[in-house]
Amino acid sequence: MEHYIDIHSHILPGVDDGAKDMEMTMAMIDMAYSQGVRVMIATPHYYPGHVKYAKEYVERVFGETVLAVKNKYEDFTILRGNEIYYREGALEKLRDKRIFTLADTPYVLLEFSPGTQYNAICSAVRKCLEDGFYPILAHIERYQSLWKNEKNVRELVRMGAYMQVNAENFMGGFFSAQRRWCLRLAAEGLMHFIGSDAHNTQDRSPNLKQAADYLRDHLDEAACNRILTDNPARLLRGEYL
Repeated sequence: MEHYIDIHSHILPGVDDGAKDMEMTMAMIDMAYSQGVRVMIATPHYYPGHVKYAKEYVERVFGETVLAVKNKYEDFTILRGNEIYYREGALEKLRDKRIFTLADTPYVLLEFSPGTQYNAICSAVRKCLEDGFYPILAHIERYQSLWKNEKNVRELVRMGAYMQVNAENFMGGFFSAQRRWCLRLAAEGLMHFIGSDAHNTQDRSPNLKQAADYLRDHLDEAACNRILTDNPARLLRGEYL
């Protein structure tokens, strides 16, 4: 079985709108493990100015989750991160280590509102790079300024941003516009990561393997390996892609 790294998940119990308790967390871990996932970065939402729980509380819950997972799966690793809703003040929090980067590397997972203007996204990317962080834009299929606009996506990639799409996009029907667009991005080298963005065990469950299987059926081996294994491994090492 192929082994995968899931860079975007909401598996920590009770800290955001993801897993509601440890029982659901472990059920989500079971699902991910059965699909071949062996590394998962926990990325609870962080909204500057609207933080529900202090960093210290999240760290404690993270430690409890790591212990629970290790007691069941010795070969499964949980790493910490945040999905950061970008707004003024986010970089200051990152510099002060009040927000988690991905797996304690320079990579940061950034989220925007669907209607965020393209120039605002460019500005956020530029500021992150100037501060030494490597920005990954979460679920880019949701942003109106990027959806079906490869020109804007390409310009952001040229600037130094990396693109993540959610695995669920590859599970639509034959005529799914999102699936066709995301596949085109992958084929053109404009998609760097897929993530489950898992929140629960029902409608937003861990689903990386199904998306990976679809990519392997529709892309060449080199492109698949780059997205599914090489890029996530480089991320964990803190290396440029």
